[in-house]
Amino acid sequence: MTARVETGLNVVQVVAGRTDPTDPMLTGAIARAVGMPLSSASRLCAELVDLGLLARGETYGSYRIGPAALRLSGDASAPYAAAARSALTRLAHGTGETALIAASGRGGVRIIDAVPSPWTMHSPAVVGELVDDQRSASVQALARVGVGMGGQITESRVGKCVELAVPVLEPGGEAVAVLAVRLPVNRAKEGVPVARRALAAERRVLERALGVPAPRRAPSAARAASSALGATLILLEALGPGDASVAELCATTGIRRDRALRLVESCRRAGFLRSDGDRIHLSWMLQGWLRAAVRPTLVAEGAPVVAAAADATGVCAFITVLRGMRSVTLVEEIRSLGAGLDMTPWIGRPCPIAGADGGPTLVMDFDTDDIPSFLPRRADARELAEFGQRVDTLVREGVVAKESIEEAGQTAVTAPIRDASGAVAAAICLVGATDEMRPRIPELRGVALRLSADLSRLVGFRAVPVESAD
Repeated sequence: MTARVETGLNVVQVVAGRTDPTDPMLTGAIARAVGMPLSSASRLCAELVDLGLLARGETYGSYRIGPAALRLSGDASAPYAAAARSALTRLAHGTGETALIAASGRGGVRIIDAVPSPWTMHSPAVVGELVDDQRSASVQALARVGVGMGGQITESRVGKCVELAVPVLEPGGEAVAVLAVRLPVNRAKEGVPVARRALAAERRVLERALGVPAPRRAPSAARAASSALGATLILLEALGPGDASVAELCATTGIRRDRALRLVESCRRAGFLRSDGDRIHLSWMLQGWLRAAVRPTLVAEGAPVVAAAADATGVCAFITVLRGMRSVTLVEEIRSLGAGLDMTPWIGRPCPIAGADGGPTLVMDFDTDDIPSFLPRRADARELAEFGQRVDTLVREGVVAKESIEEAGQTAVTAPIRDASGAVAAAICLVGATDEMRPRIPELRGVALRLSADLSRLVGFRAVPVESAD
């Protein structure tokens, strides 16, 4: 049965570990990727659907990432999401280049988060991208940990891209991920020394986050598993965002120790678990699934929700996300503003974060000391203070209604969309003419909060009580 568990987890990785895990994948492609007969793959996928690790696609015989896999990805991300996103943003902002985090996964090293360079010509990195070129600094940096060279920054040149990478080590010395910068060769002379200094600094930030005990979710009632894969999912979900020993997992789940040991070992071989002494954690590899799934999910499933709200309220509605330190619109529903008025479409257009309606929402998870350094240098003290007040209101109330920072006569009501890790993944914005919006602010605040909750549920957010790590 443990062989079936490992094969099943490999199938989940094949489907979930892509640049768009919501895109349906045919059973034949899954079978070829895992190396198993089509009939066996079909039966295994059906069981994984029943467990929620996969979901059926619109096309017969196709599968996409399931809700249980998104929850696991959120649990793996939760303790480190804020630190990782802040470190990546500082790294990209300080170097002006693409910053990424990658982790070992099936077939090589896979990018689990990235902040792109603002340059028009840049070296790209896409969440879910498989890095299997052995010349890559990311691959080499992780390999060197095993031979006692884990503290070094590795540099490589592949084509016209220079990559610098350094492993992120847990207290026991094992590598959980690699932090890297990619830049074009023509900017390497000035950029490489800057990237080296920035990598060393941000690597320390992430390693400090690894040293902080994560809160443990309050245990749920033990439930029986009808299969080895079902028992495996129970163990993984019981582990949650924290860590545990095998004995603690057995006590929480009711699974016998001998069976738990076999299942844990299968999860390790499949790359789902990592160990720090006798403590077991979810692997960083899982984090990329959620980050790759959020945006396509908001576009495909969030757009009808936003359209219904725009129809009901008669105001324009948008979903925006952070790209570097710019706001980019994913979903827009533009409604009539009255005779003689129109709204410019914003789909795909980057807007400086300081002037974006959803800007304060998109950075509300950042440390308040970092935010001013991410804003344009031309921002004066008054603008910084106003931006900071909006962030404070969002943290305190979960919604803010203010006149636009840069658009005269326009008011926006914004609230965060949180993903399965609890981190802010996007912003919902209701926008209209100030003279018509002002008397409706209480109503529209309520609409924005409901949209925030509905859209957050689409990307796996759940408010779950946790136990103190003490």
